Amino acid sequence: MKEGDNLDKKSGIVLKILSIFESGLFLKILSVFVTGLWVAGLILGNIYIVLLAIILLIALCTVLYIHRDNLQEIFQKNSSVVVEDERTQLINEKAATMTFGIFVAVIIYAGIILIALRDSYPQLLQAGYTLIIAAVFCFILYFTSRAYYNRKF
Repeated sequence: MKEGDNLDKKSGIVLKILSIFESGLFLKILSVFVTGLWVAGLILGNIYIVLLAIILLIALCTVLYIHRDNLQEIFQKNSSVVVEDERTQLINEKAATMTFGIFVAVIIYAGIILIALRDSYPQLLQAGYTLIIAAVFCFILYFTSRAYYNRKF
């Protein structure tokens, strides 16, 4: 009987360890750690830190892909509590759309100003063109994703 009890204890410990790895807190901490490794590796110029970040990111993506159906349950502390309702989602969508519009407008205006100042500050001309191209890319991405989600829903 003792061997069966030991086996139950060991399997209980293994299940606890697995539940820690599948918890939302662990995944959040791991993602912050991976981001820190990216930043540290890029600042220090150390390829080994960047490679470690890539390996951990692949592991994180694998875990998220395996549990993709349970992500909402993993990241919500109590599934019986309603976190968001339709009103909150609508407010978030409207705020995101306005933020996107203002951000792209500021990028476009900054790019136009930098391009207009090309005679006084020729070294900023490339930055102006880069801002304009980034704004155009944002618009293309926005309209493409909008068309995709219009067809999907």
